[in-house]
Amino acid sequence: MATIDEDDDVLVVRVVYDGAPLCGKTTTLRALAKSLGVAVTTPEEREGRTLFFDWVDYVGGVFDGRQIRCQIISVPGQRDLGPRRQHLLDAADVVVLVVDTRAAVYEAALSTVRQRAAACRETDPPLGLILQANKRDHDSAVPRARMFADVETIAPVAIVETVATTGQGVREGFVFAVRLALDRVRALVDRGALPRGKPEAEHPLELLDQLKTLPLRFDPAPTLAPPAPDRPAPRSHISVPPTPIAPSDIPEVPFVPDPLMPSGTIWPPVDGRALLGEVAGAGLLPRRTASGDWSAAGAGWRLHSHKDALFGDVDAGRRALIQWARVHTQHERLLSPGRAVVLADAGEGRVRLWQLVRVVRSLREQLTDGLAHLSAEDLAHRLVDTAASLLSAQDAWTRAEVALTCSLWTVGTGSDHAARFVGLLPAGAARAPVQHEAGHLLRREFAPVLRAAAEERDDLDVLAPAVQRGLARRGMAGAEAFASLFAQAAPASAPLAPDGP
Repeated sequence: MATIDEDDDVLVVRVVYDGAPLCGKTTTLRALAKSLGVAVTTPEEREGRTLFFDWVDYVGGVFDGRQIRCQIISVPGQRDLGPRRQHLLDAADVVVLVVDTRAAVYEAALSTVRQRAAACRETDPPLGLILQANKRDHDSAVPRARMFADVETIAPVAIVETVATTGQGVREGFVFAVRLALDRVRALVDRGALPRGKPEAEHPLELLDQLKTLPLRFDPAPTLAPPAPDRPAPRSHISVPPTPIAPSDIPEVPFVPDPLMPSGTIWPPVDGRALLGEVAGAGLLPRRTASGDWSAAGAGWRLHSHKDALFGDVDAGRRALIQWARVHTQHERLLSPGRAVVLADAGEGRVRLWQLVRVVRSLREQLTDGLAHLSAEDLAHRLVDTAASLLSAQDAWTRAEVALTCSLWTVGTGSDHAARFVGLLPAGAARAPVQHEAGHLLRREFAPVLRAAAEERDDLDVLAPAVQRGLARRGMAGAEAFASLFAQAAPASAPLAPDGP
């Protein structure tokens, strides 16, 4: 774990390179050491295989006025050296997982990513994870788009493509890893939990002595240090955010997403940086809207900053970021995944607060997909399921401390099929959401859908009673609202059949 060494007045962080045998860990460290102008220490190896670790010591950068000393260490990949590998992972502040991306070993590599991502997310605070996709110069390397899509289904993980034999991408991956380590350090500082004193091992020989005491045994799935004991849940409380400054005529510096932004400016501190890395590759350029907000959308992302989310200095902006972090944390079960809050330089000493939201299909999009081609029975089921999700969302959001708009456009469903808010969080102080009577909500949201259905279908006389029966079987409020909706949507020449039982 990171430590403030007060004797040397440095912050010591440990960057651990993990991965399967022969994936390129040692080659990576040698290429990195060459680019940094420092040496690699390898206590012992056999036939080119690391038996203990590779060690690189590098001092560079500043955190809160102290220089940063990086202990850069690779782990042995062989399974029978699992205890040594585990010991090194337990002390990591960030893990760089080197994977061989050739097609023949790709599925095994993905399995390793799943294991390591799960373990990193169980630590407290979460441990940053970089996926170093190595051997990208090989003819059989899996396509970039496939790799990114596969990893996206696992967790927010930053990906850096490398060719370790030439050093391509290696230094970039290391710089990103240090940023993630500092994000974790910042979280420890905010808790008052950053240790002070000498690091676990100051030199390679000290670490070697520790590892030599460990037994050799088969260890198929090394993990990471177990999470800290559960802490009491914070009281649900949202304070009034810092007062923003009024927009001025001074032009703002454009927001360009950059995964190497300083620690303390991104929330969540680890996953947020990985998400920011995804957004950075999308090439989005926010523009000011007619309302004065800033907005951009594309490549599966939305970037947004309210016109009033401009602050006169970093301290005020950081207080606002912490406030937003609390809102996100307290409403995590209600929000769609893939969200980050970023504090970015706006020029002239000002900073602007941005929210990044991964696009998730809304109920409206799910409902109208292939609307004209569904059978009446299938469409009835879809309408009933959608209405149930909408009413469930409104019920859940009445307990929220911010006003989450409830509509077919702002509600989606998660992997557990529960309703999730997929829109932008509202700006400003917390306030209670408005709850609509069930029938009113259903009429408001479904009227445009049924008008569109009436233009494309001629079976509303069958569809209407099927939907009403479905709502009644579920005991849902608002069933009668659909009767009036169908009556309004149906052509005058096609009267609706009477309601069924």
